[in-house]
Order: sequence, then structure tokens, then C-alpha cells
Amino acid sequence: MTEQNQNPLDLVPESIAKLMKSMSGKSKGSIDDLIYCHLYGVVGDWYLSEISKDREMAFGFQIINSEPAWEMDNWLTNSCEWGEISIKTLQALVKEKFLKEKDIRFLITRDLFWEPMKFSEINIDQNTLFYPGTTDRNFS
Repeated sequence: MTEQNQNPLDLVPESIAKLMKSMSGKSKGSIDDLIYCHLYGVVGDWYLSEISKDREMAFGFQIINSEPAWEMDNWLTNSCEWGEISIKTLQALVKEKFLKEKDIRFLITRDLFWEPMKFSEINIDQNTLFYPGTTDRNFS
């Protein structure tokens, strides 16, 4: 199911959204959740298991770990948890801040070679994309 010929900056294309479960509003997230889509950038990773009908919201696990010097608090808050993720907001950041303003902090891309897998099979302790600096995933 690899999407090598797709645009990686199109965060959740229709072909991926069709595979995902619809958001129920009751999800809590578990190690058994199937992750259909992986987004990543210099500030973190998003593992998506469900999507809203309009594709503007998703449910999944997010790891946001920006350095204080990056001054990202206006857009993304550091976290390591299950919850709702605004695809609309992430896509807008890619279009406005990364593509238009060329701000590398807002590079968020979709893993074109991602195959659906259980969350328990993912090594969340490893950064997907490294930014020059002191990024550390020690969440304790």
C-alpha cells in the first residue's frame, strides 16, 4: 500500500483516509490500535488511527518535542499522548509556514512508505526526523 507517487506534503490524502476508521469520539487509544498514517516533522511525530468524515480532524498518538529556542508554543504544544489531532491546522502550517515562508520548523510530511501496523509495533523512543540541536525524547 505504499504511496511513493503521492505528494508527502498532502498529509492525509483520500486514499489513506478511506482506509482509516471513522472517528467515534469515544476513542482512548491503546497499544492495539491500528495506525494507518504516520506524519513527522522536526518537532515530532503523529500516528493516526482514525479520521473525521471531513478529514479535518484525526485521532491518534502525537509526540511534540520542540526546543524552547524554536518558539513553537503559539502553534504546537509539547506532548506525548493520545488525542484528537487537527489535520486542518497541521496542513495549514505546512502550506503557510513551511512552503510559503520557508520556515523549516514547520516541515511536516507523511511517511510515503508507511504500512498499517499496531501501535505496539512502533518504536516511539526514536526520533523520525532530526533537527540540528539538542532534541531529546526523554519524557520522564
